[in-house]
Amino acid sequence: MTYKSQTISAIVITENNAATLERCLSSLHWVDELVVFDRGSTDATLSIARGFTDKVLFHPSQNLNVVRRDALSMAKCDWLLLVEPDEWVEEMLRHEVDGVLLNTPAHLNGFTIPRQLKFQNQWISVPLGDEPKRVLRLVRKKQWLIRDNWECSLAVNGDVGKLDRPLGYEPFTTVESLFATINKLSTLAAYQYLEVHGTANGAQKPANLIFKTKLAAWKQFFLLGGLFKGITGQTMAMANTLQVFLKYAKVRALTVRS
Repeated sequence: MTYKSQTISAIVITENNAATLERCLSSLHWVDELVVFDRGSTDATLSIARGFTDKVLFHPSQNLNVVRRDALSMAKCDWLLLVEPDEWVEEMLRHEVDGVLLNTPAHLNGFTIPRQLKFQNQWISVPLGDEPKRVLRLVRKKQWLIRDNWECSLAVNGDVGKLDRPLGYEPFTTVESLFATINKLSTLAAYQYLEVHGTANGAQKPANLIFKTKLAAWKQFFLLGGLFKGITGQTMAMANTLQVFLKYAKVRALTVRS
């Protein structure tokens, strides 16, 4: 088993992320290379990015798969860390990354990282009460690939390890932005559902929509304790329940339309 000290590039893909970008880039001051790929921002995103790195590049494609592939291909270091502009690397995660890259078994070509949601200054699991979702974000150069799915998620050739410390994640700061995000996620989930199950199933039945929503509400408010976690927990429980309702409502609408 071979071990060696290795370098790391951080890649951030942006588009009008001025509200969250400074915290994101500040948390990446320790990497060997920081690259920002912008998709055409019209707010202060570019000026913020240029305050942290001289590698700020414009990408004309609106295809996230293409943008991610090109961004990862241009990074120069041994390992590549993909960070979203509404995420940040906590200090303990930084030390964990430094440690594993100092002693990385040769067969490991990637690491998953748990992602922890923060909303209104409170850490919340997604879905509420569950373990934080794991995402593959740290990959070895030339061993990665982009999956052709709705999320354009990362994959690797070879084995994947796990990191314990989470990425901070705050995609919304207000109730309005929370429910706007829920609307977008429910559309994505509806298309993913139809991609896997097709239209010849019972998801479009009104009874199924009602049952799934009631089940989600019971899970979020009682089984996972959203009802007892203050106004922030209750808001998130309602948002997660609404996302389930919208998902199956959109499945029904898309099925009837087709």
